[in-house]
Amino acid sequence: MTSMNVPEPVMSLAVQPVSKDSGGQFSKALNRFQKEDPTFRVGLDPESGQTIIPGMGELHLDIYVERIRREYKVEATVGKPCVNFRETITQRAEFDYLHKKQSGGQGQYGRVIGSQIGFWHNFLGLHLLLDNKMLLISYICRYVEPLPPGSPTKFEFENMLVGQAIPSSFIPAIEKGFKEAANSGSLIEHPVENIRVVLTDGASHAVDCSELAFKLAAIYGLLTVLHGRKACDIRTYYVG
Repeated sequence: MTSMNVPEPVMSLAVQPVSKDSGGQFSKALNRFQKEDPTFRVGLDPESGQTIIPGMGELHLDIYVERIRREYKVEATVGKPCVNFRETITQRAEFDYLHKKQSGGQGQYGRVIGSQIGFWHNFLGLHLLLDNKMLLISYICRYVEPLPPGSPTKFEFENMLVGQAIPSSFIPAIEKGFKEAANSGSLIEHPVENIRVVLTDGASHAVDCSELAFKLAAIYGLLTVLHGRKACDIRTYYVG
């Protein structure tokens, strides 16, 4: 059996039941609509806690809001429809980011640098400042570039490490950090897609490295590219 090609939603809407007592019926309605219509999806805004329903257009969403009210007797508060956009980069990027924090106890010093000059110059670093002594925790050599047109994936992570510069147990945390940064967006905070992040080299400390250190290094390194846009053009496009 061939799988159904379900189009991506082009618009989303925040919707909440007016009364908490209606929560059960509200959930029942959403579950039914998802079973009936593969293009109907339900999400949750992590900041506001609101229920988000993406759809194929304003009319599509209005129909379901009306069905919630008519068929399930649930009065709902509806937000303003929001058109879905995505962002992408247009060329390989380099970066240089400094993260510094001191609050009486253990401090943090993080600098990330990426360059197109050569293999060993593409790196991202995270350091720890403790009692005015710099200790290397981790640095990650890497670059970010756009995927070729027609690529079947929206995000690629490629591990090109040779040897044990970074223990393999930390690679999933690095990939997760890159993905989180891409999902946070850039220009207007829409997800960044169609990019490849390549990990080419790195280093770790026998005692002080951790999953969190490598994850933060990945997040901050990619965000400097997306937010700074010094050598990387960001293109925003409509998903339709």
